[in-house]
Amino acid sequence: MEESKLTGKNENNIDSEISDNLHTSVFYNFDYSTNKYSFLSSSIEDLTGYTLQELTKINFSDLIITKQDISSEELRNEDNLKEDTVKYSIKAKNGEEKLIEDSFIILTNPKDKKKKRLGIIRDVSKQINDEKINKIISEILEIADSEKNLEDLFSFIHSQIKKLMKADNFYIAYYKKDSNMLTFPYFVDEEDTDSSAQVFGKGLTEYVIRTGKSALVDKKLDNELTAKGEVDLIGPQSEIWLGVPLKINNKAIGVMVLQDYHETTTYGEKEKDILDVISYPISRAIERKMVGEEKEEFILELKEMIELKDQLFSMISHDLRSPFNSLLGFSEVLISDFDSLTQRDVKEYLKVINDSAKTLFSMTNNLLEYSRYQLGKFDFTPCFINVNDIVKNTVEHFDDRIKKKDIFIKKDIPDELAVYVDENMLNVILNNVISNAVKYSRVSGTIYISASKISEEDDETILISVKDEGIGINKENKKRITKREMFTTLGTSKEMGTGLGLLLLQDFMGECNGLLKILSEENKGTEVLLMLPAKTNQIVHEQVISSVIV
Repeated sequence: MEESKLTGKNENNIDSEISDNLHTSVFYNFDYSTNKYSFLSSSIEDLTGYTLQELTKINFSDLIITKQDISSEELRNEDNLKEDTVKYSIKAKNGEEKLIEDSFIILTNPKDKKKKRLGIIRDVSKQINDEKINKIISEILEIADSEKNLEDLFSFIHSQIKKLMKADNFYIAYYKKDSNMLTFPYFVDEEDTDSSAQVFGKGLTEYVIRTGKSALVDKKLDNELTAKGEVDLIGPQSEIWLGVPLKINNKAIGVMVLQDYHETTTYGEKEKDILDVISYPISRAIERKMVGEEKEEFILELKEMIELKDQLFSMISHDLRSPFNSLLGFSEVLISDFDSLTQRDVKEYLKVINDSAKTLFSMTNNLLEYSRYQLGKFDFTPCFINVNDIVKNTVEHFDDRIKKKDIFIKKDIPDELAVYVDENMLNVILNNVISNAVKYSRVSGTIYISASKISEEDDETILISVKDEGIGINKENKKRITKREMFTTLGTSKEMGTGLGLLLLQDFMGECNGLLKILSEENKGTEVLLMLPAKTNQIVHEQVISSVIV
């Protein structure tokens, strides 16, 4: 009684289990002299699907496909008695293959000649299959805890499912609820090659996600669901389609799909049941790996933010000190020596103070814009903006600095050109681009500002170019720009900066669905290309750059 408690079984359960085993077991007597079964218990009909009468004509031995001894030596070997166990496969009447365990005793005569074999046959297909499934589940969970990435995990899951059933066409789909998109992180298919993300629609995959239940769909059922408006045909239609939901916290986050384009009988209820059993641990394994990778990405982002913060504070402490020193120093001279200063001296000192204040304002403005963007408090409200007008206003903003360095601005912008972007963001973008062009131009240099329309298939892109003849960008700084490092270099007249301009430029161009390209050669000048959308819901694609830059 105590042992029953420990194993979680009571006597009634044990008796029931024994009764079931006896009911499904087949007792037999095989006569070697006639080479036939002289006795087979009636349970053979459930095992094979054939009646006893049919088996007298067929002979049970004819159903055996393969044979494999599972004992390397006889369990008992006496003078006239031998005991052994073997496993073999048989083919039932319905075509199903079953794994049989045959435990028997062979009776021999004194001359060691076989007379009879008495035995018990049991269908161990489920037991063996359960052992195989448990092993596969264990291995999938084990690899989920390893250093393998998600792609490796999906590939491993595919290889394990192949051990249980045909899996030539297999994919895993994810449902991203926040964006209402369906993605396919793993996709292997002999007919369909399109594994790109798509808006959540009415395909069979979405049908499984909506219902939260497994679906075994042949062509007939597929057509019925289509006629009812439940699904739409997406991609080539398969003879049989099997989809099982992947659930986390009882919510479908995706689907695991198998399909066959040639045979209707490849998948049935048996395969659906198997996938149902392994779908939960697979979901857990995927979740575990996703959480692990998201955690790693979060840690990496956190490290980058900390590095960025350290760089930012380092720059603030260094670069803001210089304009403040000018403001404090020259204002102090004005106060203490005002009576002895000439009008010309006062004017010069006030110009320095004014320049320092403007530099300080520009730095502070970039810092505020950057902090707003990082905190997600920058509202993106695009509208149509006349390019000529906004460039003209930006250039006027730097009029004092342009005059001071005697820089000539050459503009070539058609009046009718307009871009569809956020105005505040475009202001920040142009301020930083034109400010840098002025900052790194030599005295009496020229800055060329132009804009034009580029037609790319059905899309029209506005290209804005700001080109100077200044000191250019050296190789080291080009690498720093690519790595999105914060750095600042003095202008040709020792102008300061926060090092945030290029970061804002890169981020804001992305937010405006545009593309940025910087062409520069040391001591030969720099050209900044801004490619921006000319209409609503437009994203400027990479091929535009190749059409602009030869």
